[in-house]
Amino acid sequence: MGSPRKRSTTTRRDFLAGSAALAAGGFAACDAGAGSGPAEAGAGGEDPLQSAPEAGEAAPQPSPDITAATIAEAEKLHAVTYTDEEREQLLQSIGGQVAGVRQLRDVPRELALQPAITFDPRLPGESYPPQENRVVLSSENPGPLPDNEADIAYASVREQAHWIRTGQITSRRLTEIYLSRIERLAPDLYCYITVTADHALAQAAESDRELATGRYRGELHGIPYGIKDCFNTAGIATTWGAAPYRDQVPDRDARIVTMLRDAGAVLLGKLATASLANGYRWYGGRVRNPWNTEEHAGGSSAGPGSATAAALCSFSIGTDSLGSILNPADQCGVVGLRATFGRVPTAGAMPLTPSLDRIGPLARRVEDAVPVMAAINGPDPTSASSIDMGFDYDAALDPRTLRVGYSPDWFREVGFGPGATVPVADAHLEALEALRELGVEMVEVELPSFPYSALIPNLYVEAAAIYEELTLDGRDDQLPPEGWPNAWRQVRMLSAVDYLQAERLRRGLMHEFDRIYSDVDALFAPTYGSFELLMAMNYTGHPGIGLRAGLDESPTRSAGPVPDDPQGEQHTITRNVAFHGGLFEEGKILALARALEERLGVYHHRPPIG
Repeated sequence: MGSPRKRSTTTRRDFLAGSAALAAGGFAACDAGAGSGPAEAGAGGEDPLQSAPEAGEAAPQPSPDITAATIAEAEKLHAVTYTDEEREQLLQSIGGQVAGVRQLRDVPRELALQPAITFDPRLPGESYPPQENRVVLSSENPGPLPDNEADIAYASVREQAHWIRTGQITSRRLTEIYLSRIERLAPDLYCYITVTADHALAQAAESDRELATGRYRGELHGIPYGIKDCFNTAGIATTWGAAPYRDQVPDRDARIVTMLRDAGAVLLGKLATASLANGYRWYGGRVRNPWNTEEHAGGSSAGPGSATAAALCSFSIGTDSLGSILNPADQCGVVGLRATFGRVPTAGAMPLTPSLDRIGPLARRVEDAVPVMAAINGPDPTSASSIDMGFDYDAALDPRTLRVGYSPDWFREVGFGPGATVPVADAHLEALEALRELGVEMVEVELPSFPYSALIPNLYVEAAAIYEELTLDGRDDQLPPEGWPNAWRQVRMLSAVDYLQAERLRRGLMHEFDRIYSDVDALFAPTYGSFELLMAMNYTGHPGIGLRAGLDESPTRSAGPVPDDPQGEQHTITRNVAFHGGLFEEGKILALARALEERLGVYHHRPPIG
């Protein structure tokens, strides 16, 4: 967190100089006698930013370190061109702007302090009907408890809940099965940062005692889970996967940890997050994919993806700012649900990108995500971005009543853009055909023409602001070089004007997708069939769910879907598809995904580990 700095003493002249520069960039250089512009803003025509110096104070002077040549070089970073005269005018005020920036840095701030500018995915003037909290699960017969411990570990949350509720297995026994698997398999996957064995066994024993007295908390009662190490856990290390914070031990739980405990879930431990949730590597190693341990597990919810696929927990919790749930779900072949922005409380979560941070479950079956979503949904009065919306799921939703948008272009290649794609797999095309066979009305759509990649720097800006101290004091060198450090340094060269222009672009994109969703109930594609779609849904706040479409063969991949050596040894891997729903329509896309999962019938395949 950094140690608090001593507040500096600020004179009226310092304040006015900094305010002038920060508020208007060049107001201090304006000619107050010109009779127009900022000079007319103050009472009596006086520009409040041009107040005369107090007695004994010297007028602000241009910084000797900043010259016209400095400004000319800086122009290249911002794609603007000034005249020599304009540069000379800037020299009269730019020192005040720099002073104002230094003053900002002298103000101690908690990392969790939220910006005054708050993102809301809801568009003004649009109506978002309230939902009741209602969960209607599918009817299924879980059958008797298997004899094989691996079969128990790979079973769905629904099955495990049935066995616990009917007394066929205790929560403690189920927890012991997972702890044994964690001890045996997790070290090779680097997917757990902290295992909370004693804590888990105590929680499980309490779950069993409650059940014996007739208290049953619901589908998650006694179910063991793992949580990405981005959430505070009282008395348990919360490292954020980053060396500068590896000794951090909070004194209270994150809101989501409390909600899951109240639902009866048992915490097995803290799952690996990429360092400050960027990439797939933490300070202890690279999280590995249980389908091919030479591959990474995706990111940044790498630990949740790997541990869930390898049955080292019943389900897990991840976070997502730009694909960090859907990417590891795709890489490891599990279900990943990214909730609508604002739906799940973020109190006690690692602060990172205030207008993008989202939370959701990873699971091995689609319907396993339903009771988890129901448990973690709810408003958070401490968060400016929290939205109070009920969660309504009905497994009996008829797919034939729904319209799903897609594009043939999304089913040609998968990847991160030109030069980083491979052809779609048969599994992707089979999933598209299976969706048609469900009777869904398929509608061809076209994405709006936008420079989508221009939005990405805003993610870096938000993270760079929160973790500014790491950049300024050099501790960013303790982070993986392929992660945040250079991105943070780069966006410090992005102007505030361009940042806000990108936010205006974002608002325009929100309107465009609101138009698209007025005609369809969901959008459907391979997870990376359209990187623009995946990215846009992060910036607009829409929910998404990825699920396994089938299996494939591929040589080892170190980054993205393209094999390192196309002629290399083949490994069985998974392929995922994704539904992106309208705002707060998690229930609808979950029902769609469940129906597709049942039709495809490929969820039962296990990775070749353990």
